[in-house]
Amino acid sequence: MKEKALDVLSYLNNQADWTTASEISLAVGASVRSVKSYVAELNAACPELIASSRKGFLLEHREKAFQLLNEQDTAIPQTPEGRKSYIMQKLLIENQTYDLDTLADELCISPLTLNNEIARFKKELIPYDLVFHTKNNQIWIEGIEKNKKKMISHMIYENTKDFCCNIDMIQNYLPEFDLRIVRQIVTTKIMAHHFFIDDFSLLNFILHIGITMERSKSQPHLYDSAVPFSSLEEAALPAHICTIMEDISSEIERYFQIQFHTAEQYDLALLLMTRLIRETEPESVSSLTNLVPSDVQDLVELIQNRVRSTFHLNLNNPDFLIRFTLHIKNLLIRLENQIDLKNPQLYSIKNSYPFIYDVSVFIANIISQEKGVLLSEDEIAYIALHIGVLIEEQRSLRDKVKILIICPQYYDTKLNLVKKIGAMFDDVIIINGVLTGPEDLPLYRDYDLILSTLPVSPRPATPLVLVPYHLRNSDIIAISEALEQIKKSRMKRILEQKLKFLFYPELFFYEPAFRTAESALSSMADQLREHHFVGDDYKTRLFAREKISPCAFGNIAMPHPMEMCSEKTAIAVAIYPGSIPWNTNFVNLVLMLAINEEDRPLFQDIFDFVTDVISDPKHLQALMNTRTYEDFIQLLVSLS
Repeated sequence: MKEKALDVLSYLNNQADWTTASEISLAVGASVRSVKSYVAELNAACPELIASSRKGFLLEHREKAFQLLNEQDTAIPQTPEGRKSYIMQKLLIENQTYDLDTLADELCISPLTLNNEIARFKKELIPYDLVFHTKNNQIWIEGIEKNKKKMISHMIYENTKDFCCNIDMIQNYLPEFDLRIVRQIVTTKIMAHHFFIDDFSLLNFILHIGITMERSKSQPHLYDSAVPFSSLEEAALPAHICTIMEDISSEIERYFQIQFHTAEQYDLALLLMTRLIRETEPESVSSLTNLVPSDVQDLVELIQNRVRSTFHLNLNNPDFLIRFTLHIKNLLIRLENQIDLKNPQLYSIKNSYPFIYDVSVFIANIISQEKGVLLSEDEIAYIALHIGVLIEEQRSLRDKVKILIICPQYYDTKLNLVKKIGAMFDDVIIINGVLTGPEDLPLYRDYDLILSTLPVSPRPATPLVLVPYHLRNSDIIAISEALEQIKKSRMKRILEQKLKFLFYPELFFYEPAFRTAESALSSMADQLREHHFVGDDYKTRLFAREKISPCAFGNIAMPHPMEMCSEKTAIAVAIYPGSIPWNTNFVNLVLMLAINEEDRPLFQDIFDFVTDVISDPKHLQALMNTRTYEDFIQLLVSLS
């Protein structure tokens, strides 16, 4: 089966609703016609796997999809990527020295093709300080055990990330030991000591245990286990971590009849230490003193101040600060001990919440500057999870619709109506006042909607919905529609005010000559400089930000410097109907942000706008057809 067909299946597996062929084509980098061909191929291999209608395509049987993707993993690989995984499985996970002719026969390729592909794979080993070695027609991978485990972990993660938190997918790579039993042992022992671990971290920890078990089986004398775990660098590990790790390892050893070695237990304990959460968190920020070093507390305070100054974002929420400070403490321990922690939600977070991710990149840069360490995109995504919770809480409060309720007192009917409205729409409204009659309206200024059990004359300019004392379904629908219309009108009003202020005809490019990420960054920055929107250092700062984490979010790229250093606020636009490569993404729309210091509050609005409007695949498709600046602006306003 073609690799692109499997890409289509993998993409549909992550969609909860109908998806059009255009949306799929943008995601997998294929034409609409090819997408339809791939769907037909998938349905031929597995009848009724994917439903089709005017709405697009919908994956009907996720279990069948899982089996089909799994079968492709176990069949003779047909692509260079598949053959690479097969070779890595044999040489790394199974830890074998392999005869080159035998390996070529198993892959059904010539020895010359095998040698050419191994030559291409060599660069994959470089980041892990590993090398291929061949002698007497035998091939093996050489390097220290810790680095081999890191590469195994990376390889398995990359091949299973489309099935987030699915232990069965990992089990395919480590078939000798039942990982479900390992999970049960780990969770039981952690809970017995009154700790908790989130699902992502749990799967990551089980993956490392499984790799350790597999490697221990194939190399039983790799370490000298004469030194007991409890005495090895005990001072570096808290006593409760040592106890939990000893309980976990002794139970696994007893059940599976294997032997963990001292160094292996120590590495696993370090990983566990950076992810465990106490069942009861500290009651206040001040109580963190005994749990977190002063330099970490100082770092968090610096992050608070700089995020508030740059993004107008207040992180001074006690619940957030407790969780975030403990996270930063564990993050620094991971970095100090070179512990990699994968985040299966990385691309989902980055593509769905670009502003939250951008704030997290900013925070990661502060940590890098202060501690002299480099954070991976996975670690940045974990920071984003913390920031996201706080921002969504603040945004929810900011976006709520303020209402007045007009309802004369009659026994307890007034109280019941107010309670019912408050309960039904608690997440979207704030009740700013309850009036007994329309004559009290002049006393109130701050409201967006009036709900009244009485006619109001003359009819106010503010939206009004007449409701009875006892709400019917039709009344609830009418209120919901009014609330939605108010929110849409609010967004449209803001956009109409800002769009012409942000976009300029001289900074609009349809199918420009610059066709790579680097040339787009350079050329668009030059145009901003030529039209006096930015200074000479803008381009340098732009590339510095891009180096930390590429700024592509799905099919959209939003490059900008870390600092808001522009002389005048503007957004340069480049539209590519056929897409251009941008790191691992294919981008159709580039919005280069140049934000002046005085316009900092606009920054979040711009990202929110992109997330809510442009990131809709149907809207993106429409925008790709706008060939002029005027059409572009008109469409943006109409989409809000």
